[in-house]
Amino acid sequence: MSPAKIRNDVIKLSALSEKKPDYYFIQGYLMGLGALPQILPPSEWQPDLFGDINFQGEAQFAYLNSLMALYNQSMTKVMQEQLKMPAKCSLSKQDYRESLKPTMPLPNYCKGVLQSLKQIDKRTLDNEQKCTLDNLSRVLTAFTSEKAAQKEFGEFAQYNAQEYKRNYSYFMSDAIFALRFSNDLSFTDEDEAQFNDSFLNTDEEPDEFDELLDCILADNELKALEPIKLLLELIEGGLITQQFIKENTGHFWLMHETRPYMLLRAHRAYINAQHGYFQQAQTELEELLVLNPNDNQANRFLLMNCFIINKQWQKLNAFLKEFDSNELHVIASLALSEFAKNGDSKLAHSYKKALQNQNKHFTKILTGQEKFKDQAPYYSPGSKEEVSVYLDSLGKQAWISVPSSLFWLRKKEK
Repeated sequence: MSPAKIRNDVIKLSALSEKKPDYYFIQGYLMGLGALPQILPPSEWQPDLFGDINFQGEAQFAYLNSLMALYNQSMTKVMQEQLKMPAKCSLSKQDYRESLKPTMPLPNYCKGVLQSLKQIDKRTLDNEQKCTLDNLSRVLTAFTSEKAAQKEFGEFAQYNAQEYKRNYSYFMSDAIFALRFSNDLSFTDEDEAQFNDSFLNTDEEPDEFDELLDCILADNELKALEPIKLLLELIEGGLITQQFIKENTGHFWLMHETRPYMLLRAHRAYINAQHGYFQQAQTELEELLVLNPNDNQANRFLLMNCFIINKQWQKLNAFLKEFDSNELHVIASLALSEFAKNGDSKLAHSYKKALQNQNKHFTKILTGQEKFKDQAPYYSPGSKEEVSVYLDSLGKQAWISVPSSLFWLRKKEK
């Protein structure tokens, strides 16, 4: 999807909405989402950004695809620390006030970031996080209007404005680190040595390792990847050698001593997928399926959707032949594969009908017509909880990755 098409579609989407935000306001808002301590689903931030949207035909729903493409680009920039404002958000070197008129890109972009940052509950932040957030907010507020700039920049306004603008990306970077990664579970060499001694000491109670494992598996943020890596290296340096893998491939889950290894690798794949590193997740999941073809961990659910997001249709179709065709994930994957290749074909229609027969909640939940509670640990076929499990394995992202698929799913057949 070209940048021009994304821009045009998002502008058209804004025109249909209640709040009608400026395009640069939208860009700023999406970039601000990347600084939040938690990841917000589109169902939470889209109404805040647009209000109600009055779609006037099926074709206009496609604008949402461009919006999500712009969102994904913003999240990628955050993770790669490409935090500069768009080129149009420039500051005049002759008179900064010219760049702060209400219709100019710079103030609209800054207002967008500030609006996004309102999603943060300051009561959950420590003092350092609050300070860093306040610094960023102060910089952004200074560029929202000429009056705000004069208040912030004082006597040497032109010079100070240029300095603030030049250093904006540093303020943004500090805020992202403080809000998202400052609680990183980093290990010093001394910490690692101490942990190794404790872990390898057979006289210690096993509960200590179990507690650490539970703590890591409960963390879905990128900061959890470091302790996962260290723990896996420790396990691989002891029990899980290359010779061990060669001798036991095919039934890893059946061995009690290999389960922590399998759990950690599956969790690493899940974290990578949740944060947009789909190929890394797919590679890991494929390797886990080789170690445990029976897939007692249900890694196949996430792997199917990684194949779809990565548009590896041949791999997906070959993979689907190995599993029960009555599973919701399999039917949904077959439907997406057929629709992506052949549109609303007879076969695609049959898969769509099979989805509706399998779970009456599927279409309504995926298209936002029906709500559901948090995922339950167990589910029964045909329940809302089954759809929740599907969504947790990036089901919604898989449909979004196939243009117009959600609109086709919602479309009633004549």
